[in-house]
Amino acid sequence: MVEYFRATPHTVRFIEFMDVGTTNEWNVSDVVPSAELVDIIGARWPIEPIRRSHRGEVAESYRFVDGAGAVGFISSVTQPFCADCTRLRLSAEGSLYTCLFATAGTDLKGPIRAGATDDDLLERMISTWSSRTDRYSELRGGVPLAAPVTRGERIEMSYIGG
Repeated sequence: MVEYFRATPHTVRFIEFMDVGTTNEWNVSDVVPSAELVDIIGARWPIEPIRRSHRGEVAESYRFVDGAGAVGFISSVTQPFCADCTRLRLSAEGSLYTCLFATAGTDLKGPIRAGATDDDLLERMISTWSSRTDRYSELRGGVPLAAPVTRGERIEMSYIGG
């Protein structure tokens, strides 16, 4: 894939196999750390890191030294970024989620149907974000696992988007 897209305007991004939801049969031994891919790709086509453009950017990007494009890595297992997360997700059913590893969301559809104003909804979203405590990836640790993983029911990534 890297060879095919290397000299195009498209940036290939690799994401570490994550234990999102409960149906993907995740096992830490199946995780290929991004650092390994950086070494493999860099050995074939020299790459250099690109400075992140903003806080909360989840991909570490590298440019090919010869100028033929870029490649990115999302290291959510080996280098968790919970502390810098800036993402909210809205499900098709109107629930707001603050984390891919969430077990529940905050209902927005009900208040909308009950006549909530834009200000009411904004306050609900601000309150949800400011009271969030989710840091699953940091608590889980990297590879090898630093902490035991609780496998309770979690929302599937396909349900809330990645």
